[in-house]
Amino acid sequence: MQKALNIIKRVLMYLLGLLIIAIGINFSKMSGLGISPVSSIPRALEVIWGFTLGTMVIVIYCVLVLAQILVLRKKFEIKNILGVPVALIFGTMVDFVGIDKKAFGHLLADFPRPSNYFLQLVFLVASIIIIGIGVYIYLKPNLVPMPAEGLASAISKVSGKPFGDCKTFVDVGLIVTALILQLIFLGGFKSFTGANVVVREGTILSAVCVGQVVKLLNKWFNK
Repeated sequence: MQKALNIIKRVLMYLLGLLIIAIGINFSKMSGLGISPVSSIPRALEVIWGFTLGTMVIVIYCVLVLAQILVLRKKFEIKNILGVPVALIFGTMVDFVGIDKKAFGHLLADFPRPSNYFLQLVFLVASIIIIGIGVYIYLKPNLVPMPAEGLASAISKVSGKPFGDCKTFVDVGLIVTALILQLIFLGGFKSFTGANVVVREGTILSAVCVGQVVKLLNKWFNK
């Protein structure tokens, strides 16, 4: 009985972490200063194709699971495929708490938007903190990694490189791909000041700072 309760507790904690990350992603979207790295390609495709951000998150995260299969090959384990249902759950959460009224739920659709650059920075900082808290909580139960982390882990396993280096490599790859999409399909550098912004200073700050928030939370609470 105690073991079952422990499993339920871990699953609920995992889902809570994903939900908090979804809220943070929508705050970074509202900031208009660039979205978090792992959501940069879904955000670009959202703008290009007109689908919701959550839908594009599901598509890209499933592609990242496929990339794990290609990287690991014979080393690929069945548990890695669990990244697909995680993608479905997380993408649904992104839309549920999202700001797009076309999406299911869209709980933050009527949330006030920043009216100047200072408030945009406030929203950006809030998103970094929220995402960091979500990542800290979702990692604690040690269940299924998100597809981006799963791909980094797969590359680490095959290459023998440290996970941190592989995570940086994956994040940079996602940002560069999103930037290419922005330059080709979204008005190039003009989009950096427009509503269709995908990669901007907020994306870089998020890539650098989210990990530091998680590190700080580990230092405070792991004891």
